[in-house]
Amino acid sequence: MSDVIAGRIELLHPLARGASGSLWRAIDLRYGAVCAAKVMRQRDGADVLRFVREQTVGSAQGLGRHPHLLPPYTWVAEDDTIVLVMPLVHGGTLAGALMEHGALAPSLVAQLLRQLLDALAAMHQSHWVHRDLKPANLLLDATGDGVPHLLLADFGIALHESDVRLTESGFAHGTPGFMAPEILAGAGTSAAQDVWAAAACALAALSPLRPREHLEPAELPARLHEVLSNSSDPAARPLEELLQQMLLADPTTRPTAAQARDHIPPPPSPPVSWVRTADGRPFVLRDRIEAPDALPEVPLDGPETLAGLAPGLHERLTARSRSATSPPPAPSAAAAPPVQQPAAAVGTMSPPSGTTTERFVHDPTRASPAPQSGPAPRRGRATATGAALLLIAVLSFAGATALLWSALS
Repeated sequence: MSDVIAGRIELLHPLARGASGSLWRAIDLRYGAVCAAKVMRQRDGADVLRFVREQTVGSAQGLGRHPHLLPPYTWVAEDDTIVLVMPLVHGGTLAGALMEHGALAPSLVAQLLRQLLDALAAMHQSHWVHRDLKPANLLLDATGDGVPHLLLADFGIALHESDVRLTESGFAHGTPGFMAPEILAGAGTSAAQDVWAAAACALAALSPLRPREHLEPAELPARLHEVLSNSSDPAARPLEELLQQMLLADPTTRPTAAQARDHIPPPPSPPVSWVRTADGRPFVLRDRIEAPDALPEVPLDGPETLAGLAPGLHERLTARSRSATSPPPAPSAAAAPPVQQPAAAVGTMSPPSGTTTERFVHDPTRASPAPQSGPAPRRGRATATGAALLLIAVLSFAGATALLWSALS
């Protein structure tokens, strides 16, 4: 028997588990579609909810529209549990792909980095810093042997420029091996730390380390040169130059995410010539879920593209509140004939308490009734009354005479 959280998210089976929660294959009952659900405790999900609230408006999102960003499109909570809801990505993570395939070719790493930098440029333009870039947070769609599609996910410690700076909390967030040197030194948060971490992710794809192994920030430039200096891949030399710039110790001298992205040319064709591992094998992203469903899946760009889209909760409540506060319809002409009122330009009558205020407007095109003299109607009514009384008197006299004659007879 499956669990339903907050009456909306039905958990089917777990897919993975991490330090902050577990990832489930689930059904979003509002849309009747399969999705991914990250289940967390309330105390662990407080930070990410700020990002979700900022980016979610009904069923549409801001950064969620970007092709290489995968923030939750909604969230639900029940008791001590928070569930972040997002589309289901079938290809796994870059960390999982490196464990399966090993090191990747520089040409492939350059294009994955280009997609990541494009995602970061959008985040930084919206004044968000991710702060936790690592291969485990880079998702890959199941594209087979075609062009890989990377999506940046897990915004649990993302920070907005308007939020409290790290120097005020005295605690550095991130993952060892992917934290910029200024963060380890206690400096404040900036978009430059994401640029440094993106270069560290690229180096991890070029030369994967063993689990729980990581390099110190000062060791990365030398390791990068060692890996790429003898490569015959045409993308190796320009990629090394770019990554060395992104790994500079001084954050003010690093390129921005947008500048670094524009330094990488678009992918060549055909994909088979560069979608390869470092030893020349094809890099194939197979479906890691392979669970056929009778229901549709929430698309990567969010549920709003589903056919028969259900309106969001806010939209439904707004529509209901509007219908409750709108005035009742005016009565039809057959049910309530118009009331004749003295002519006025524009006026408002003050009705008794509990009645509806009506507004009257003089229509100059309407013909006015013919004028009548005042006394004439009153005289007509008096004459009619006198005639009636006279008739009653005559009838009474006739009746009395008939009774008298009967008595004498």
